Order: sequence, then structure tokens, then C-alpha cells
Amino acid sequence: MEYDFKSLHPEYGSGAPMWGRLAEFGAPSPEEIDFGVAEMKFRLAPEIAAALERHVTAGTFGYSGAPESLKREICTWMARRHGWQIEPEWLFQTYGLVLAVGCCVRALTEPGDGILLNYPSYPPFYRAIEQNGRRLVRSDLLELEGRYVFDFEDMERKIAQENVKLYILCSPQNPTGRVWTRTELTRVGEMCLRHGVKVVSDEIHFDICYPGHEHSVYASLSDEFAANSVVLTAPSKTFNIAGMTISNVIIPSTQLRERVKETVSRDMGGYFNSFGYAACEAAYKSAEPWLDECLKVLEGNCRLFTDFLRERVPAFSCHMPEGTYLAWMDGRRTGLGPEELTRFLHGEARFYTEPGDVFGSGYELFQRVNLACPREYVEKALLRLEAAAKARGLI
Repeated sequence: MEYDFKSLHPEYGSGAPMWGRLAEFGAPSPEEIDFGVAEMKFRLAPEIAAALERHVTAGTFGYSGAPESLKREICTWMARRHGWQIEPEWLFQTYGLVLAVGCCVRALTEPGDGILLNYPSYPPFYRAIEQNGRRLVRSDLLELEGRYVFDFEDMERKIAQENVKLYILCSPQNPTGRVWTRTELTRVGEMCLRHGVKVVSDEIHFDICYPGHEHSVYASLSDEFAANSVVLTAPSKTFNIAGMTISNVIIPSTQLRERVKETVSRDMGGYFNSFGYAACEAAYKSAEPWLDECLKVLEGNCRLFTDFLRERVPAFSCHMPEGTYLAWMDGRRTGLGPEELTRFLHGEARFYTEPGDVFGSGYELFQRVNLACPREYVEKALLRLEAAAKARGLI
């Protein structure tokens, strides 16, 4: 089957956040799109669309639990794409991954406990910590020539000093695009075991990795890691179905699983969106060919973006993402201040990115760029950026 990765999906004006933000930028022309919100702008995989049509035709929209067929497809996907054999009883679903993180925070820690988080950080993570009365313990990643790595010494020192009970791992990492190696993750896991720290591993981007990099599911690395962790996945980033509000919680430990399930049941109830079940099952069962083609497009966009900056707009820089479809663009060489940088990008270049300050203090001169869109729109945005940079005297 031939897939369409050249057309925008038809949500413009629908109220979707990534389109709604455009009105705030002054109703730009149709060739200008939002590069901020982290969801794809491609049309839905036809295999998923067909499954949803069948679900509508069947007309069964009452309370629904996860069908056994869905659990089988998730287990098969994990084994085939990630080499991890899981059991169906380890699985349950929630209304999206962000809410699942909050449930894990409430289930596995007490008010006042420290929770370790690496920065720059996906904003809902630190909100989940603070809004639930836990203490945010921040450890910044180290930047080595544009590539980010764990600061193991800082992490272990803070775990020991700050009464840390839980570590929220983002793997692959949002917003930097790092795909952690087995060696890095093993060192993290051993450190957490030494100090009795449980791990919640957000792996929502785990299907999006580029050649030369391989994602390792945290809990797959050892039985000890599996017994001490919660793995969160979802089809939403992989297949652009965030509106289905479904995520998968995988917990090998019976004790941890019952604690988290009890919190989920109390906070969310026991039934979820039947459309989400249908979309998730179809994605894992039938849409793998679509994903394989999509990954080629995403890699091409990421390479185009990083190469163009290096060769033609060196006032900005970006390390080639190892995974995710998010680029972490560094604007420090422009000499512009944080507010001026955003005004330049949004006002003069008409390049609508996500300002870095939302990912933590200290990152005000960075911008997160979502490259999951037709290549044509990346090319046009880069040309606008180049022209604006020349007009400003930045290059």
C-alpha cells in the first residue's frame, strides 16, 4: 500500500491545539504550520481509520473493558519491535500517559517524598510532582557538544541527600531526542536499586528511533529492574492518535501493579474509551507498514533540519535526534535574549516553535521543534528562518 505523507491531516480549524495556536500568531498563511505541539501532522494510517469505521458500524459504545485481543496485540508488538516478552496480566490501560504518571506518583510515594527528574523536562512531569505535594528533585542532563547525557554523580548525590523515593525516566528523552543506551540505562537502574528508588519509565516515543540507535525498554534489562519499575507506553505518538486517550501501563511486579491499579481505579474509574481500544489494537495489529514508511520520512526531516542549520543558518544549531520527532534547537549563538528570540522566530521568521523555558529554567535560549509533518513545510520554514536571519544580520 502507498501511504500519503505529503498531505496535512484535515484538522485545520477543528479546535485541535496545534491548529488553535496558529490563530494566536496572527492567522498566518496556509503554508505556515505550528511546529510546537508534539503530535504528527500526517493523515491517519488507513488501517486505523478502517478499524474505527468498523467500530462505528458495529454500534457498540457502552462501558467497555480492554478486550483480550488488544492485550495479545500489545504483547506481540513488544516482543516483535522491542524484544521484550511480557505477560497479558502485567497490562492495563489508562486515560493517557500524563494521567498515568500522576497515578504512579500518588501510588508509589507519600506527600513530601522526593522525586528525581532530569532537565530539560517534559512539563507535565514536574507538574505531576508538585501538584501532588511531592518534592521535585532536579538533575540537569550534561550537554556534550550538543548531545545530552546523564550526570550520574549529581543524580546519585541528590538521591542520597534528598530522600528520593521515585525516579521518572523519559526514554527516549523529550525534548532532547536522546535514545539512552543499554549501558546508560543499566547504570541508572543499578543506582536506583542501591538506594531503594522505584522507577517510572515514560516510553511513549519508544517506537520512533533512527538508524544507529536502538531503544531498550527499561524493565527488559534485568529481572531486578522489572520488579522495581513501571513502564508506560502508548500508541499516541507512534500513530498520531492522542485523541483516543489511551496508554498502556506495564508492571511485572504484582505488588506494584496492585498499588497502581488501585489508584487508577479510584481516580479514573474502571472503564475507558472503546474507540481507544479499537484504535490501539488496529495500530499494533495492522499499521506497522505505515509506521515503517513514516520513520523514513521523519528521519529525512530531522536530517534536513539539522544539516540546513549547520550549513546555512549557523546562528542556530541542533544535534541530530536519535529518536522522537522532536529537535532541540539551540539559539544561544544568535546573541538574542529569550523574549527577543521567540519574537524573532514567531514574528519575523514565522517559525512557530515551542520556547525552551517551558522545559525548565536555564533553557530559555532553546526551542523545541516538532518535525512530524510533510517535508515541504519543513523546507519552507527553514527558508523563512534563513531569510529572517539574513535580514537581522544573524548570518
